[in-house]
Amino acid sequence: MANMPPGAPPPKLYKYRSMSTEREREWVRDILLNNRLFFPTRSAFNDPFDCRIPLSWDGVTLDEMEQKLLDVYRRNPPKGWKGSIMEFVKEQRANGSIAQLLEPSLGKFVTEAKLDDLRVLCLCERSDGILMWSHYADNHEGVCLEFTVLKESYFDGAISVIYASDYPQLKVTMGSRELADGMVRTKATHWAYESEWRVLNVEVTPLHDFPKECLSGVILGCQISAENENLITEWLAERSSPAALYRAVKALDKFAVRIEKVRGIGPPLM
Repeated sequence: MANMPPGAPPPKLYKYRSMSTEREREWVRDILLNNRLFFPTRSAFNDPFDCRIPLSWDGVTLDEMEQKLLDVYRRNPPKGWKGSIMEFVKEQRANGSIAQLLEPSLGKFVTEAKLDDLRVLCLCERSDGILMWSHYADNHEGVCLEFTVLKESYFDGAISVIYASDYPQLKVTMGSRELADGMVRTKATHWAYESEWRVLNVEVTPLHDFPKECLSGVILGCQISAENENLITEWLAERSSPAALYRAVKALDKFAVRIEKVRGIGPPLM
């Protein structure tokens, strides 16, 4: 990763999946055969802090409040005011009511930034995370899907998550895009083991296709059942694009798993 340009995603990204129920098996089958992934909204996240960082008034200057209020009223002019928006805002600053006017308008931020509608695909830069296998792949009985980050695929637009012990200072006067970026990219340090990357989408539909060549491999958990292993092999054989089959193996000398290639499955590479 040392040679990657700043902010670029790694060459491979991974998605851990459980196969413990019929529904979960069908989800994995859909990914492998239909080449599409589900993008949830923040309401489905297992972290109640995720994408819900409070906005801060700390250090906000009158000049910043004035500019923010100008932006607000240019989109939604004050009712009954006959003069210019600039004159209105200057008058509110002069009489000391600018903060009171600004505060309720900030409730519109969630709507403007589409945070409730924003769909977020969560991926990982590692395939050997023991906790990831335990938490997201049914105690190592599931699988980990390997995606190659191809240019012009949505994987190439993935952004890295920043882990912090304190909330980032998201000032109320920041623009919607800047605030949304801080909301979406920052998580508690407790989650650092996830090494997470995110792909964002504002479209209503939850399923989004990816180029079939992006799915380059499937890693079997070290405790996967023979039944689920057979299903994965069958589905990979049905794909129109080849993929490698790997297996996670418990290391003998330390708390770790090794990823070993089993074989390639599917049509030969051209």
